[in-house]
Amino acid sequence: MSILSISAQIYGEVELDQVVPAHYFTPPPKVDSQVVVIKTRSEPLIAPEDEKKFFKVVKAGFSSKRKKLRSSISAGLGLTKPEAEALLQQAGINPDDRAEALAINQWIDLMKIVG
Repeated sequence: MSILSISAQIYGEVELDQVVPAHYFTPPPKVDSQVVVIKTRSEPLIAPEDEKKFFKVVKAGFSSKRKKLRSSISAGLGLTKPEAEALLQQAGINPDDRAEALAINQWIDLMKIVG
């Protein structure tokens, strides 16, 4: 998962649609593409007043590419590694996971715990 896919899921319901074969592109790529449909949610998954906090946590998680969450959350939120590890464990997240491995509900849980 990426920050873009997290953002899309917060505000919309994301579905994969039809496949677009490579021969429709010039020059044709080596792989086919697929249409992504995003239907706007009537209510985002997070409250408007939590948006800044949520994306601050998400950006912190992705701040150090391919680092474990313990390190990236620590650096991104100005916490010690033991503090970051404790927050992650409270949210039921393995501190050794990487940001791209988390599901949307895990990011929401972490945001709520960060307070």
